[in-house]
Amino acid sequence: MNKFFIFIFVLFFVPFVMGIGLTPARTTINFEPNLEKSVDFSVINSEAKNINLVVSVQGELAQYVTLPETSFSMSSTQNSKKIAYNFKLPNELLPGLHTAEIMVLQLPESKNADETYIEATLAVITQLYIYVPYPGKYAEADLSVFNLDDGNIQFVIPVISRGEFDLVSVKANIDIFTSLNEKVATVYTNEIEILSKERKEVTALWDTSEIYAGPYRAVATLIYDEQTLKLERNFNVGQKRLSIESIEVNDFTLGDIAKFEVLVENEWGENVNDAYVQMLVRNDNGELMVDFKSPTYDIKSLDKTLMVAFWDTKGVRVGTYDSSLLLHYDLLIDEQDLQLEINENSINIIGLGYVISERGSGLDENRLLTFLVIGVILLIIINIGWFLFLRKRLKK
Repeated sequence: MNKFFIFIFVLFFVPFVMGIGLTPARTTINFEPNLEKSVDFSVINSEAKNINLVVSVQGELAQYVTLPETSFSMSSTQNSKKIAYNFKLPNELLPGLHTAEIMVLQLPESKNADETYIEATLAVITQLYIYVPYPGKYAEADLSVFNLDDGNIQFVIPVISRGEFDLVSVKANIDIFTSLNEKVATVYTNEIEILSKERKEVTALWDTSEIYAGPYRAVATLIYDEQTLKLERNFNVGQKRLSIESIEVNDFTLGDIAKFEVLVENEWGENVNDAYVQMLVRNDNGELMVDFKSPTYDIKSLDKTLMVAFWDTKGVRVGTYDSSLLLHYDLLIDEQDLQLEINENSINIIGLGYVISERGSGLDENRLLTFLVIGVILLIIINIGWFLFLRKRLKK
């Protein structure tokens, strides 16, 4: 049984503790008929060990690649070793991408015959990419989406001219849809020219100031010299968030069961499932006195739901208690610090602050900003003081 667990451990962790590495990971070359070339790459001995290695080739272009050496050793004092492979391309290949993989295999260390051990052979790969131009005009592109600091969205479309001829006019229209497939906007990129085998980008900016937070889908139509290419990408605007609108306790008598009604709003453009609230109440010594929760609720997109939690107040005395209300959903906890002012016939809820944190804990951003501002002001005052002091000394 122990050997089985060791085997599972090795299967999971061997890929993350590789003793060798290769650089560069890929070499990209544009096709030329009968092209001959030698490509250097380096083997990295990252764990500084004595190792034995073998080299092999696989993939579509393997028949055109030759290896000057197929095995070699590295000592513990060698950090890296430069080796090479050669290739000679045929007179023609079909248009598009053609590849070969040069694999370096680390052989297992020799062990004593009476030892029990697990062999793990490590392998790393460097790729050879050969691009053959398409006849006429041909564009290869991708769509990337970036959330900017101001909340807006930037679309970037890198385009490579893979055809024999230049692309005179390249631009894109980007349609944006909600998760319900409702079209909410269309944005347009700039227009550029791209030479054959050249890579350039077209970009567009989407103003999201009047857009609800949530998941969206971008569908870009790349237009190049009367030809088109469709690209799609899913992305989010803003962050998934529920907010606590209000907390009330009605028709309360001390010693009975208190009904806490928490109104929660879903500010996300998609339903949030299995959300619930949790109340922690502490005594005068700061010790946890009671911990109670609501059932789970599913809250529709941009809707509000009343969550209900019950607290049996039998044995509780009149007074003011520190407490925290935790709103749980997905991998987030929204925490609101409260004070519960408990009387014979009422519970008054006094809010002290609000913070959104990852599941675990977090620092209130407002407090952090305050500390930073105070620190900057103190530094300015200290610098002015030193300046005045030094100027006075220099005059003397």
